[in-house]
Amino acid sequence: MDTDTPITRRTFSALLGAAPTLLLGASAFAARAADGGSPAPSTGAARDGDALQSEFLMELVLERGAASNVGPPGATRVAVAVAGGTFQGPRLRGTIIGPSGDWIVGRPDGSSVLDLRAVLQTDDEQKISMTWRGIAYPTPGGPLHARILPLFETGSARYAWLNNVVAVGVLRPVPGKISYRVYEIL
Repeated sequence: MDTDTPITRRTFSALLGAAPTLLLGASAFAARAADGGSPAPSTGAARDGDALQSEFLMELVLERGAASNVGPPGATRVAVAVAGGTFQGPRLRGTIIGPSGDWIVGRPDGSSVLDLRAVLQTDDEQKISMTWRGIAYPTPGGPLHARILPLFETGSARYAWLNNVVAVGVLRPVPGKISYRVYEIL
């Protein structure tokens, strides 16, 4: 694949189907074959124990601040301040504090790459760094479709479990706000 060619969703899906082969490596495939399993690459279909499972982590509600076009002429690069917000879930809750912001790159196909950095402050005054990458695009005649992949980092012993969380967020329409339901991948 040419490195200057944008990746399509179809190509990305095909690569995801090959990911177990790439991640497991030859020794894991040899062990599967020795146990009577097939060493063939995954077709993307879920097998016993392969089904993706998730658990609700939190609702994020962000307040949009000022936006600044930071790209060269003809490019769409916008830095958007996060003016505040809240997060709430079964194991944590609090507010979004500064400095926080989203650096958005608009693509020629109308989609946008999201790159956010935010500071979460829990109700018990612990700080958590949250970053995410994501994709947003308008659907024909419908709402904006967006998915994010948040990562967390904290030195707090109480919330250290977040350092190992893999999560996915789904945009939810909330008038005047930006809201994501975030799920931990188990």
